[in-house]
Amino acid sequence: MTPAAHPEQSSQQAEQSKGLLTEDQAAAHLALCPRTLRKARQSGTLSYVLIGRAVRYTLADLDQFIDNHRRKEAPCLDQTKPKTRARPGRTAQIVPFTARN
Repeated sequence: MTPAAHPEQSSQQAEQSKGLLTEDQAAAHLALCPRTLRKARQSGTLSYVLIGRAVRYTLADLDQFIDNHRRKEAPCLDQTKPKTRARPGRTAQIVPFTARN
C-alpha cells in the first residue's frame, strides 16, 4: 500500500525521522512498561513533547531520564530484616488442629 493509504503510519514515520517517539516506542526503547513512562511523566521526572493531545518523547529526553536514574554507589548488601521484639508475657505455642475448640 502507498504511504497515503495509512496517514497515521506515515505521520509516525515522520515523527521518528525527527527523533520523536510515541509512548510505546519510547517504552520499547527503554525496555520498560508504558505505564512506567506515564507515571514518570506525570511525576515530572521525564520530559516530553505535547503536540495537541499526542505525547511524544525525544531521544534526548530518554537519555536524560536514564542519566537521572543512574546509580554509582554499590547496592546495600546488608538486607537483613530488623529483629522483632518479643512481647513480654507472651509465648508462642503451637496447638494441634485436633486440640482446637
